[in-house]
Amino acid sequence: MKYLRRIDLLKIFARCFLIQGSWNYQSLLGLGFCYAAIPILKRLSFSDEEKVKFNQRHIQFFNSHPYFAGYCLGAIAKLEEDALKKEWVDERSIALFKERLVGPLGAIGDRLFWTNIKPGAAGFAVFLGMLVGWLAIPVFLIIYNVPHIYLRAKGVFLGYKKGFDIVSDISERKFSKVYNLTFMAGGIATGLCLGLALFSQFQKGHEYLAVFVVSGMIAFVANVLKKSINLALVIASIFSISLGFLLLR
Repeated sequence: MKYLRRIDLLKIFARCFLIQGSWNYQSLLGLGFCYAAIPILKRLSFSDEEKVKFNQRHIQFFNSHPYFAGYCLGAIAKLEEDALKKEWVDERSIALFKERLVGPLGAIGDRLFWTNIKPGAAGFAVFLGMLVGWLAIPVFLIIYNVPHIYLRAKGVFLGYKKGFDIVSDISERKFSKVYNLTFMAGGIATGLCLGLALFSQFQKGHEYLAVFVVSGMIAFVANVLKKSINLALVIASIFSISLGFLLLR
Protein backbone atom coordinates (compact mmCIF):
# COMPACT_ATOMS: atom_id res chain seq x y z
CA MET A 1 0.00 0.00 0.00
CA LYS A 2 1.44 3.37 -1.04
CA TYR A 3 0.62 6.59 0.76
CA LEU A 4 0.43 10.10 -0.60
CA ARG A 5 3.57 12.15 -0.06
CA ARG A 6 4.13 15.88 0.21
CA ILE A 7 5.28 15.97 -3.40
CA ASP A 8 1.93 14.50 -4.46
CA LEU A 9 0.07 17.22 -2.58
CA LEU A 10 2.29 19.82 -4.23
CA LYS A 11 1.37 18.36 -7.62
CA ILE A 12 -2.33 18.66 -6.72
CA PHE A 13 -1.72 22.26 -5.64
CA ALA A 14 0.00 23.06 -8.95
CA ARG A 15 -2.79 21.46 -10.98
CA CYS A 16 -5.54 23.30 -9.11
CA PHE A 17 -4.45 26.51 -10.88
CA LEU A 18 -5.85 24.96 -14.08
CA ILE A 19 -9.11 23.76 -12.55
CA GLN A 20 -11.11 26.24 -14.67
CA GLY A 21 -9.30 25.36 -17.88
CA SER A 22 -11.96 22.86 -18.92
CA TRP A 23 -15.01 24.59 -17.44
CA ASN A 24 -18.25 23.51 -19.11
CA TYR A 25 -21.98 23.84 -18.53
CA GLN A 26 -22.49 20.15 -17.81
CA SER A 27 -20.03 19.48 -14.99
CA LEU A 28 -18.74 23.05 -14.36
CA LEU A 29 -15.43 22.39 -12.55
CA GLY A 30 -15.85 18.60 -12.65
CA LEU A 31 -13.35 17.87 -15.42
CA GLY A 32 -10.82 20.27 -13.94
CA PHE A 33 -11.28 18.66 -10.51
CA CYS A 34 -10.58 15.23 -11.99
CA TYR A 35 -7.46 16.58 -13.70
CA ALA A 36 -6.19 18.07 -10.43
CA ALA A 37 -6.83 14.74 -8.64
CA ILE A 38 -4.70 12.67 -11.08
CA PRO A 39 -1.64 12.67 -8.72
CA ILE A 40 -3.81 10.72 -6.26
CA LEU A 41 -4.55 8.14 -8.92
CA LYS A 42 -0.92 7.82 -9.96
CA ARG A 43 0.43 7.44 -6.44
CA LEU A 44 -2.03 5.00 -4.87
CA SER A 45 -2.06 1.35 -5.91
CA PHE A 46 -5.36 1.22 -7.81
CA SER A 47 -6.32 -1.72 -9.99
CA ASP A 48 -7.43 -1.03 -13.56
CA GLU A 49 -11.07 -1.34 -12.53
CA GLU A 50 -10.58 0.99 -9.58
CA LYS A 51 -8.89 3.55 -11.82
CA VAL A 52 -11.98 3.65 -14.04
CA LYS A 53 -14.22 4.09 -11.00
CA PHE A 54 -11.94 6.82 -9.64
CA ASN A 55 -12.20 8.83 -12.84
CA GLN A 56 -15.96 8.32 -12.99
CA ARG A 57 -16.32 9.57 -9.41
CA HIS A 58 -14.37 12.74 -9.92
CA ILE A 59 -15.32 13.76 -13.44
CA GLN A 60 -18.90 14.35 -12.33
CA PHE A 61 -20.45 17.72 -11.47
CA PHE A 62 -18.50 19.83 -9.04
CA ASN A 63 -18.50 23.54 -8.40
CA SER A 64 -16.95 25.93 -5.89
CA HIS A 65 -14.99 29.12 -5.85
CA PRO A 66 -11.85 28.12 -7.81
CA TYR A 67 -9.50 29.37 -5.09
CA PHE A 68 -11.24 27.20 -2.48
CA ALA A 69 -11.39 23.98 -4.50
CA GLY A 70 -8.12 22.94 -2.83
CA TYR A 71 -9.97 22.27 0.43
CA CYS A 72 -12.05 19.64 -1.32
CA LEU A 73 -9.12 18.24 -3.31
CA GLY A 74 -7.02 17.75 -0.18
CA ALA A 75 -9.88 16.11 1.70
CA ILE A 76 -10.66 13.83 -1.24
CA ALA A 77 -7.01 12.76 -1.36
CA LYS A 78 -7.28 11.67 2.26
CA LEU A 79 -10.59 9.89 1.73
CA GLU A 80 -9.36 8.02 -1.35
CA GLU A 81 -6.32 6.91 0.60
CA ASP A 82 -8.48 5.74 3.53
CA ALA A 83 -10.94 3.98 1.21
CA LEU A 84 -8.12 1.97 -0.34
CA LYS A 85 -6.35 1.28 2.93
CA LYS A 86 -9.48 0.23 4.83
CA GLU A 87 -11.08 -1.43 1.79
CA TRP A 88 -14.33 0.50 1.83
CA VAL A 89 -17.11 -1.47 0.19
CA ASP A 90 -18.93 1.64 -1.03
CA GLU A 91 -17.28 4.91 -2.07
CA ARG A 92 -20.54 6.82 -2.48
CA SER A 93 -19.74 8.71 0.71
CA ILE A 94 -16.88 10.39 -1.18
CA ALA A 95 -19.21 11.65 -3.91
CA LEU A 96 -21.73 12.79 -1.30
CA PHE A 97 -19.01 14.60 0.61
CA LYS A 98 -18.03 16.52 -2.55
CA GLU A 99 -21.65 17.54 -3.11
CA ARG A 100 -21.95 18.85 0.44
CA LEU A 101 -18.91 21.10 0.02
CA VAL A 102 -20.16 22.82 -3.15
CA GLY A 103 -22.31 25.41 -1.34
CA PRO A 104 -19.92 26.47 1.46
CA LEU A 105 -16.82 26.64 -0.75
CA GLY A 106 -18.64 28.75 -3.32
CA ALA A 107 -20.29 31.12 -0.83
CA ILE A 108 -17.20 31.77 1.28
CA GLY A 109 -14.89 32.23 -1.69
CA ASP A 110 -17.25 34.56 -3.56
CA ARG A 111 -17.80 36.76 -0.52
CA LEU A 112 -14.14 36.87 0.45
CA PHE A 113 -12.62 37.51 -2.98
CA TRP A 114 -15.25 38.98 -5.31
CA THR A 115 -16.89 41.14 -2.63
CA ASN A 116 -13.93 42.12 -0.42
CA ILE A 117 -10.38 41.37 -1.57
CA LYS A 118 -10.68 42.11 -5.28
CA PRO A 119 -12.43 45.52 -4.90
CA GLY A 120 -10.10 46.43 -2.02
CA ALA A 121 -6.96 45.54 -3.99
CA ALA A 122 -8.30 47.45 -6.99
CA GLY A 123 -9.00 50.47 -4.77
CA PHE A 124 -5.44 50.57 -3.47
CA ALA A 125 -4.16 50.15 -7.01
CA VAL A 126 -6.25 53.09 -8.23
CA PHE A 127 -4.96 55.23 -5.36
CA LEU A 128 -1.34 54.31 -6.08
CA GLY A 129 -1.93 54.74 -9.81
CA MET A 130 -2.96 58.34 -9.27
CA LEU A 131 0.18 58.90 -7.17
CA VAL A 132 2.99 56.87 -8.75
CA GLY A 133 1.63 55.59 -12.06
CA TRP A 134 2.53 52.14 -13.41
CA LEU A 135 4.00 50.88 -10.11
CA ALA A 136 0.41 50.33 -9.02
CA ILE A 137 0.18 47.31 -11.35
CA PRO A 138 2.73 45.05 -9.58
CA VAL A 139 1.40 46.22 -6.20
CA PHE A 140 -2.12 45.17 -7.21
CA LEU A 141 -0.88 41.77 -8.42
CA ILE A 142 0.92 41.17 -5.13
CA ILE A 143 -1.97 42.28 -2.91
CA TYR A 144 -4.47 40.14 -4.82
CA ASN A 145 -2.42 37.02 -5.55
CA VAL A 146 -0.71 36.44 -2.18
CA PRO A 147 -3.96 35.57 -0.31
CA HIS A 148 -5.38 33.50 -3.15
CA ILE A 149 -2.20 31.43 -3.59
CA TYR A 150 -1.96 30.99 0.18
CA LEU A 151 -5.53 29.72 0.44
CA ARG A 152 -5.06 27.32 -2.48
CA ALA A 153 -2.04 25.75 -0.75
CA LYS A 154 -3.58 25.79 2.71
CA GLY A 155 -6.74 24.14 1.40
CA VAL A 156 -4.88 21.19 -0.15
CA PHE A 157 -2.67 20.47 2.87
CA LEU A 158 -5.28 21.14 5.55
CA GLY A 159 -7.88 19.14 3.64
CA TYR A 160 -5.53 16.16 3.44
CA LYS A 161 -4.79 16.43 7.14
CA LYS A 162 -8.43 16.53 8.24
CA GLY A 163 -10.39 14.55 5.65
CA PHE A 164 -14.09 14.57 6.57
CA ASP A 165 -13.35 16.99 9.44
CA ILE A 166 -12.41 19.78 7.02
CA VAL A 167 -16.08 20.75 7.10
CA SER A 168 -15.52 22.51 10.45
CA ASP A 169 -12.86 24.75 8.87
CA ILE A 170 -14.95 26.08 5.99
CA SER A 171 -17.83 27.67 7.87
CA GLU A 172 -18.87 31.31 7.62
CA ARG A 173 -18.04 31.71 11.32
CA LYS A 174 -14.43 30.67 10.77
CA PHE A 175 -13.96 33.37 8.14
CA SER A 176 -15.90 36.16 9.88
CA LYS A 177 -12.75 37.94 11.11
CA VAL A 178 -11.20 37.76 7.66
CA TYR A 179 -14.41 39.20 6.17
CA ASN A 180 -14.27 42.13 8.59
CA LEU A 181 -10.56 42.76 8.04
CA THR A 182 -10.78 42.73 4.24
CA PHE A 183 -13.95 44.83 4.29
CA MET A 184 -12.19 47.40 6.47
CA ALA A 185 -9.18 47.43 4.14
CA GLY A 186 -11.50 48.02 1.19
CA GLY A 187 -13.10 50.92 3.05
CA ILE A 188 -9.69 52.45 3.70
CA ALA A 189 -8.82 52.11 0.02
CA THR A 190 -12.07 53.81 -0.95
CA GLY A 191 -11.40 56.63 1.50
CA LEU A 192 -7.91 57.17 0.11
CA CYS A 193 -9.26 57.35 -3.44
CA LEU A 194 -12.00 59.78 -2.45
CA GLY A 195 -9.56 61.97 -0.55
CA LEU A 196 -7.17 62.13 -3.47
CA ALA A 197 -10.02 62.77 -5.92
CA LEU A 198 -11.34 65.54 -3.67
CA PHE A 199 -7.93 67.19 -3.56
CA SER A 200 -7.65 66.91 -7.34
CA GLN A 201 -11.07 68.48 -7.86
CA PHE A 202 -10.25 71.30 -5.46
CA GLN A 203 -7.20 72.19 -7.53
CA LYS A 204 -9.33 72.44 -10.68
CA GLY A 205 -11.69 75.00 -9.20
CA HIS A 206 -14.55 75.48 -6.75
CA GLU A 207 -17.20 74.49 -9.29
CA TYR A 208 -15.69 71.01 -9.72
CA LEU A 209 -15.39 70.67 -5.96
CA ALA A 210 -19.07 71.59 -5.53
CA VAL A 211 -20.15 68.90 -7.99
CA PHE A 212 -18.02 66.29 -6.24
CA VAL A 213 -19.08 67.11 -2.67
CA VAL A 214 -22.81 67.55 -3.31
CA SER A 215 -23.02 64.34 -5.34
CA GLY A 216 -21.33 62.41 -2.55
CA MET A 217 -23.70 63.88 0.04
CA ILE A 218 -26.76 62.88 -1.99
CA ALA A 219 -25.44 59.36 -2.46
CA PHE A 220 -24.81 59.09 1.29
CA VAL A 221 -28.29 60.36 2.20
CA ALA A 222 -29.93 57.97 -0.28
CA ASN A 223 -28.04 55.07 1.26
CA VAL A 224 -28.90 56.09 4.83
CA LEU A 225 -32.57 56.19 3.85
CA LYS A 226 -32.30 52.47 3.10
CA LYS A 227 -32.34 52.95 -0.63
CA SER A 228 -30.37 50.48 -2.68
CA ILE A 229 -26.76 51.28 -3.56
CA ASN A 230 -27.65 51.21 -7.23
CA LEU A 231 -30.34 53.83 -6.71
CA ALA A 232 -27.92 55.99 -4.75
CA LEU A 233 -25.41 55.83 -7.57
CA VAL A 234 -28.05 56.66 -10.16
CA ILE A 235 -29.26 59.68 -8.18
CA ALA A 236 -25.70 60.90 -7.61
CA SER A 237 -24.76 60.45 -11.26
CA ILE A 238 -27.82 62.27 -12.59
CA PHE A 239 -27.33 65.14 -10.17
CA SER A 240 -23.62 65.39 -10.98
CA ILE A 241 -24.28 65.57 -14.70
CA SER A 242 -27.04 68.13 -14.28
CA LEU A 243 -25.05 70.31 -11.91
CA GLY A 244 -22.01 69.98 -14.13
CA PHE A 245 -23.87 71.32 -17.15
CA LEU A 246 -25.17 74.28 -15.12
CA LEU A 247 -21.89 75.27 -13.50
CA LEU A 248 -19.26 74.30 -16.04
CA ARG A 249 -20.79 75.27 -19.38
